[in-house]
Amino acid sequence: MAEQFAGTIPLEDLARLQIYHNTAGYPEREMEKILQETGGSFLFGGPIFLSNLQACCHLKGDGVTYCAPAYQVWGMAWSRDVQDYGCALLPDGRDNCVECVALIVNGKPVENPHYNPDMGGSRPRQAMGSKAGRFAYLVTETAYTPEALRDVLASAGWDSAVMLDGGGSVCYRDRQGRGFACDADRVLPFYLVVHEKEENPLNEKKTVCLDAGHDAGNLANRSPDGTYYEHEFALDMAKRIRTHLERCGVAVTETRPDGQAVSLQERCKIANGIQGLDLFVSLHSNAAASSGWSSAKGWSCYLYGAGGEREKAAQAILKQVKAAGITVRTTALVYDPALYVLKNTAAPAVLIEHAFHTNQEDTENLKSEVWRAKVAQAEAKGIAEYLGVPWAASDGGAVQKPEEPSQEAGDPELSAAVEKLAAAGIIDSPEYWAAGKYSAATVRLLLIKVASAMN
Repeated sequence: MAEQFAGTIPLEDLARLQIYHNTAGYPEREMEKILQETGGSFLFGGPIFLSNLQACCHLKGDGVTYCAPAYQVWGMAWSRDVQDYGCALLPDGRDNCVECVALIVNGKPVENPHYNPDMGGSRPRQAMGSKAGRFAYLVTETAYTPEALRDVLASAGWDSAVMLDGGGSVCYRDRQGRGFACDADRVLPFYLVVHEKEENPLNEKKTVCLDAGHDAGNLANRSPDGTYYEHEFALDMAKRIRTHLERCGVAVTETRPDGQAVSLQERCKIANGIQGLDLFVSLHSNAAASSGWSSAKGWSCYLYGAGGEREKAAQAILKQVKAAGITVRTTALVYDPALYVLKNTAAPAVLIEHAFHTNQEDTENLKSEVWRAKVAQAEAKGIAEYLGVPWAASDGGAVQKPEEPSQEAGDPELSAAVEKLAAAGIIDSPEYWAAGKYSAATVRLLLIKVASAMN
């Protein structure tokens, strides 16, 4: 008997409808890995694609455009919260859209569905659409022609229907382990992952992933005079922003909470494994191309591309940063689709370059406890504003200004300690430690290394 999975889901019961870009190359037999990674309820095959695994019809997911042909066509479109899901004339300004073969448009079956000859004939089929304002889907091993599938869906009362890729691309898997794959070895570039809301969610908090750039093994990203290291700053800022957000009731995950080395791939895997993640924020400081000091300065935020939820988040953060009096670059928002974590994170993602550690004035700010506290609060306020979370002020809203570490010139005890630790191989940047301007997070890492060396 042919396998078949079909149903409708009220939009209010959907947390997310995700276009999953299969960059890991999972074949159909490993679909459960995608469910584990995304936290989805079930998934099925997606739109048609070329032999090079590139999308060839209108396709957009979480604001990322995978294909945008120069024609208009009917398909399905929706924003991130899914509540406006429905049939639309593409291209559409919303964050997600799918086109393939329109079978039913606004309640009317398409008399002559448009498709290439290689999509014709009788074969297993899958479709998505709407019925009575609900999300509708069908994945079946039963062979249908496109026209026969249209008639089946129309008789079932579907208001709109888009036929997706058929034949060997037809597959389904859910959390209960149910499903099938028409071609277990086939690698599909895109899947549709459906996230249903839990009946009794234990935690309805907004969720943020803070990604502290680099790690302690990266000694190249530093100021020309060696008094500042980007990895230490990024980790310290993650801790500061986390404190603010958790005070506001936001659930926060850090990609490297202990300062350990974490690959770019692993950072994205951590983020993509957080069910319903609302925002991914990568924290960095900038650098000019030259190896010495430069005139480039100021705060900026990088995005994969314009529009969508990521742009809303960046604009909210930028507004609060400006209100705090932080110097921003002339072009404060920069669109760069080449940055790995922005390209490969499913949730809306932003990458903040706080200032230039190749600019002397910016570097002094980056090392300043007062400046860090001010920027962290501003960015946390912007994130909270984007999430729609009320801001919970600390100590009546007063910004705490820790005293700057003060080191007397020519501190012999500090110099001797630094030399001893460097000789023992415990620290590898003595000029940084001799400057005396480091955060609690850096001291914590040093203590761990000292204790390890004593074993």
